[in-house]
Amino acid sequence: MRKLNREKILQHGFDIDGENFIRRQKISGDLTLTIIIDGKGSVTTKIFDSDGEPYTLHLVEGAAGKFVGAVKAEHERILAEVAAQCFDDEIFSARQTKFIVAHIDETFGDAPEFLWEKYPTFAVFRRRDNRKWYALIAGIPKKFLRLAGDGDVEIMNVRIEPDELDRIADDEKYFRGWHMNKRSWLTVRLDETLTDEELTARLEASFKLAARK
Repeated sequence: MRKLNREKILQHGFDIDGENFIRRQKISGDLTLTIIIDGKGSVTTKIFDSDGEPYTLHLVEGAAGKFVGAVKAEHERILAEVAAQCFDDEIFSARQTKFIVAHIDETFGDAPEFLWEKYPTFAVFRRRDNRKWYALIAGIPKKFLRLAGDGDVEIMNVRIEPDELDRIADDEKYFRGWHMNKRSWLTVRLDETLTDEELTARLEASFKLAARK
């Protein structure tokens, strides 16, 4: 999945038009390509000739001719460039993962750190004062937590008091820290198993625990 980057789009010739971003440019012959991207990242295009009439032959399946082929190729090339220049890959897909990342930014002002090239979906969050970790978000195979089904699940590791971890660990909702100290780290799933409120409470408790010397 890709996400619209509003800063990049303005750096690549787009102007704000109400709730949309718009760019017009000359292409093959005397045609003008208009690219419209809405706030959600949906892209639409229109091509007009020199008289302002819509040009649509490039969309007609089976349309032949050197000029039509050139227009079609240029249209596809420009859209590929816009995708590369103006959109970012979305590393996380789960709604709760995106919610947590946004909550961390709004509450603590911290951005995710991706420390391992081999594991591009592993994001660390640290306190600014002592650089201690208070959360790790990752996408891992379900089988790593012995969950049923194929595919991956996005998780969050947070600090926890050992006594509480002993009390709640059940290998369904609450897991001893995956790839972390299993006495002082808790792993939770970001797949709606827990409520947003519990996730943020766990996160904020972890942030406080990370302040200890």
